[in-house]
Amino acid sequence: MKKLLLLLMISISTMACADKATENKNQPTASVAEVAQKPSHAQGEALHDEKCTNCHKSEVYTREDRMVKTMMALEHQVNNCMKGPAKAEWTQPETTSVVEFLNDRYYKF
Repeated sequence: MKKLLLLLMISISTMACADKATENKNQPTASVAEVAQKPSHAQGEALHDEKCTNCHKSEVYTREDRMVKTMMALEHQVNNCMKGPAKAEWTQPETTSVVEFLNDRYYKF
């Protein structure tokens, strides 16, 4: 009788493990291509935090009466701030990374 109970318990635990393994296989996982396509804005965020937040905080991006309403306006505003208050001497790729960071984080154009 004890052997039968032991066998029954082993069978049940084995089936439970097999079900769990099957369940995990059916979960969607990100492909390498999907991960590669997801932008990383670490550089843009770092540049933004270094220069832009000396003058203003993120509320300027989220306020109801914000002036930036298009992607072109966002690019223009970043360029104006670079030449003015921020005094940022960024390369074009660095500027683009800041614009993309701001767009993805706040504007969503």
